[in-house]
Amino acid sequence: MSRSRRKRIPPRTRGLSIRTKLLLVSLALLLIPWMGYQYVRDMKGFLLQGQENALSLTARAVSTVLHDRPELFDPETGAPQLIGEPTDIFAYPLPNHIRLDGDPADWGEQLDRMGVFDGSQDQLCGPDYHADALSFGHLVGYRGPYLYVLFEVTDERLIFRDRTLRRLDNSDHLRLSLQSPGGDVTRYLLTARQPGRMSVYLMDESWRYPVTGEPNYDIAAELVPTEQGYTVEMRIPRFLVGSQSRLGFVVADVDDEEKRRVTSLVAATARPEEHEPLNRLLLHSPEIAKILRGLNRPVARIWVLDRQQRVRTVVGKLSSDQEPETSPQSARDYVEFWYDALLRRIYELIVLSIAPTLEQISSEISLRNDQVFRKALAGVPQTERRPSLDRHSEILMAVHPVWTGDRVLGLVVVEQSSNEVLSQQKQVLENVISITVVVLLIITVALLMFASRITLRIRRLRNATEHAITPDGRVRDPHIHAERAAGDEIGDLSRSISGMLARLSQYTSYLEGLPDTLAHEMSNPLNVVNSSLDNLQQEMPLTQRSKYMERAKNGILRLRSILTNLTEAANLEEALQLEDREEFDLVNLVSSYVEGYRLSHPTRNFELDVRDSPLQIQGAPDHIAQMLDKLADNAVDFSSGDSPIMVRLDRVNNEARLSILNEGPVLPSTMGDRLFDPMVSLGKKNAKQSRLGLGLYVVRLIAEFHRGKVQAGNRSDVPGAVFTVSFPLARAA
Repeated sequence: MSRSRRKRIPPRTRGLSIRTKLLLVSLALLLIPWMGYQYVRDMKGFLLQGQENALSLTARAVSTVLHDRPELFDPETGAPQLIGEPTDIFAYPLPNHIRLDGDPADWGEQLDRMGVFDGSQDQLCGPDYHADALSFGHLVGYRGPYLYVLFEVTDERLIFRDRTLRRLDNSDHLRLSLQSPGGDVTRYLLTARQPGRMSVYLMDESWRYPVTGEPNYDIAAELVPTEQGYTVEMRIPRFLVGSQSRLGFVVADVDDEEKRRVTSLVAATARPEEHEPLNRLLLHSPEIAKILRGLNRPVARIWVLDRQQRVRTVVGKLSSDQEPETSPQSARDYVEFWYDALLRRIYELIVLSIAPTLEQISSEISLRNDQVFRKALAGVPQTERRPSLDRHSEILMAVHPVWTGDRVLGLVVVEQSSNEVLSQQKQVLENVISITVVVLLIITVALLMFASRITLRIRRLRNATEHAITPDGRVRDPHIHAERAAGDEIGDLSRSISGMLARLSQYTSYLEGLPDTLAHEMSNPLNVVNSSLDNLQQEMPLTQRSKYMERAKNGILRLRSILTNLTEAANLEEALQLEDREEFDLVNLVSSYVEGYRLSHPTRNFELDVRDSPLQIQGAPDHIAQMLDKLADNAVDFSSGDSPIMVRLDRVNNEARLSILNEGPVLPSTMGDRLFDPMVSLGKKNAKQSRLGLGLYVVRLIAEFHRGKVQAGNRSDVPGAVFTVSFPLARAA
């Protein structure tokens, strides 16, 4: 029979699913936090401007309190610390009169301000310094016309002075350096022969020998031994420390009483032997500090300067102390804790404004713009913004002059970090992000559930539609029950498909009955034409040798063949449903039929190759013979010349395999199993024979009836085709 040809249906392409598309649509909700972020960024400028105006009002209010009070800016109580230079020594007002007795109790609350020097400042220590051997606490205060200095030294061994030695650096001692505005340095060494009053000598540059043999009585000091080392209280007249003078302190340690060499040097300030300027002294004005104490703001810093831009007092700070985070206690706290931790990651990706630390802000004194102060000293209030050291925020500054009559006494400088605005901005953004994340999750879950529901319904409708039609294209069930009762668009689609299948079923039934109808309707005309031709040959004998009479006879035969082929496939399916099965030997059946083919086709060479025998199968021998006729006719029609047609029988596992091989044209690689579909043909070998594409379809029906399968392919040894039918062996075999 003929080989089939049919237009190939393109494979189903896999695109984005409905759930994926809805998920992508839900991402459009991210525009909400983006719009909120842009709005908050725009609001930042307005908030900073408002904060700047508030600082200007604060500076004006503070300066109003200080107006017409020149006594507050008395040079005797001021500190010669200019803005723009480092401040390492602070002198604090002392609440009590200080007695030089080594007891720090009369220093009061100022003891909390004591700085500790333990070698962490490498530039202030000698090369042989060991923190375990020497460290000390240091504090400077003032009361009346005197400066007071307190040292609490931790020393493993206290070595007193040996009077027999002229050098003064052979025992534990203190070094005091005073530097004049011109750069000249005056050196004082404080040493003791025993606990009690210390001797003070004016020293040379090497700190070894005194300039004169007489001690200095302007400076007084008291040394008292302690369990950890010793305590020194020092009193210095303020006239020795002028308004432009600098000073420094160094603690020297001697541990070996025999060798008496200095083993450690620790400086509380810059060391004079480094040939660098010593540190200036900053004295707080107690009167101004008392006035500004009530104006102290938690996140602002207020400076008061005189006309020489010397710092009079400082109150406040730029960063507030943050409360420590508490660990979660309950299950709800754990949920909130991890929820905040998750969102904080998102916040850090969007909001990068982290508050600078107090140390970073406090070290920005040298970054101020002196032009702002010069304009303010001219009587014009000023404002300025500058970035913080970490570049995460800005420092806002407002400067207002302090007047007495028509003369400017000083300046009030109010500073505040933009962290407050940034914190508000961050809080708003966190709220927007939190709400958006929750809403986005809820909407995404809802969309995914909705998409899953829609997808499930569509997939159920698809499965029902595919099950309603057989692989051959016949309608199994014209009614789709899936989603039939739904009232939405999917329900309308289900009902539309049911109507389409019903119409298709009617049309298919019409096509299935068409061969019988044609055979019945065309039989009578064909009989009339055939009988008329026979009568014509009897009445006119000469027409028997006419070529036209022969062509008419052949046409009638072809029409009858077409009607037979049309009805054969339809009738075969009905016949197979009623056919009884029996067990028989496939080898005997095929062998007898090959002998018959040799007789019916004397010009063809049929070869039989039996490799396994017997091969018992269950089925209908007549239909197997019908299948062999179709395969043999197909091989004869498409074989070339006198090439042999091979019929092979063998056993593969539990199957009997029948193969028919012929030499000739090869099969197209794109056809595959579609050769066995109905009404598909590759062409005709003999023009006198009709090819409707039903022969191989009949072969497939018979093979499926015997629970077998049929395959077509090309031969590997020579050009040609091979058709293989496999049958399951009977249990008796």
